[in-house]
Amino acid sequence: MLEVYLFVNPLGARCMRSERNIMKLADHLNSKVSFQFVPLLNQQIIEQALPVHPTLAERNAFFNVYYQAILAYKAALFQGKRKGRDFLLNMQMAVVNDHQKFSNDLVLTLAKKCHLDLDMFTEDCQSDLAKQAFQTDQKLAAEMKIEQSSSAVIFNCDVSQCGLLLNDVTYESLCDVCESQGVATKETLMAEPTYTSNRQAASSGGSNYHPNLHVL
Repeated sequence: MLEVYLFVNPLGARCMRSERNIMKLADHLNSKVSFQFVPLLNQQIIEQALPVHPTLAERNAFFNVYYQAILAYKAALFQGKRKGRDFLLNMQMAVVNDHQKFSNDLVLTLAKKCHLDLDMFTEDCQSDLAKQAFQTDQKLAAEMKIEQSSSAVIFNCDVSQCGLLLNDVTYESLCDVCESQGVATKETLMAEPTYTSNRQAASSGGSNYHPNLHVL
């Protein structure tokens, strides 16, 4: 089985593309893939979003936006992985593609669209449990030496306990990983361009090292 941890900026365009690439891979593989989208918040993400010469107030405001977006995502996850994933993708599309401003009203609109229990969701957004989940994610990122969003750590559980760090999660690079690990050939995985996001599963053998990956 493949296990994939993708560390994401909850409001990032590049991360949205990486998420879709991983879901596409899960749909194309015949074996099992378990994947998680882990929210990441660090200085680099904030700096990339800030205007030139930001004030302290602007810096704090940007941090708060990303922090609240992550808590909303964690709250959605409490109602199921698929609902949480759908909420994250819809939130990213609203902010990135539709240029909507992140706000409480937007969060509630998206929660309704994803058929979340609104009372539970609203309570969980500000809960200690959501905040603790955020801290756990940041600790995991530190343990895996993640420094930038859209980085993935991939484990082939049938072969090794060592993870492979992939910093550029394109579909082609994921296919390269699968081929190097003996999971599937790149030619097979690149053959079908369409996918749905309903299957969640994939993996098997091999242990060759790929030059674009780092062993953790």
